[in-house]
Amino acid sequence: MVLLNDKQMEAYARQYYNDIFRYCMWKLNNREDAKDATQEAFLVFSIKGHLIDEKHVRPWLYVTANYMVLRMYRKRQTEQGILKEYKDDVPELVQKLSSVEEDVIDLYGERYIEEIYSRFNEKERMLYDVFKECDGKTALMARALDITPHACSMRKKRLKDRCREIMLEIMFI
Repeated sequence: MVLLNDKQMEAYARQYYNDIFRYCMWKLNNREDAKDATQEAFLVFSIKGHLIDEKHVRPWLYVTANYMVLRMYRKRQTEQGILKEYKDDVPELVQKLSSVEEDVIDLYGERYIEEIYSRFNEKERMLYDVFKECDGKTALMARALDITPHACSMRKKRLKDRCREIMLEIMFI
């Protein structure tokens, strides 16, 4: 693993810090929390930034900042003992961030398939191997596994969700 050096981090911070801070400030409406969330996003970036292509740094930072904002909300709830549901003022922006997150996961999934595969349990590995062997076709997989197409479809969905969960850990969390 090759982490970003101080010079690279300074360059990224100069380029993106203010935009990410403004986003966090807009969502949190508290300067200290926004600073903390922004710094946390850049801390994660300092660890995982080498995984990301240059052209994807900005959207990746926004998605990660959104995770930090959600953490701040949970922290506030815990500290205040108040259950407040996270409500987004602009669903369109959240939808865009979710779309960016999905795009990043889809784009980088093949690059990190070996790491994903290594995190699978035995059943997940077997299902993935059958998935690849059958080119992802549900009917062929169902026959190979001797299960109904519906059951196969559900297993494929769970496997894709698991891949997504692992990619989130690799790329963002």
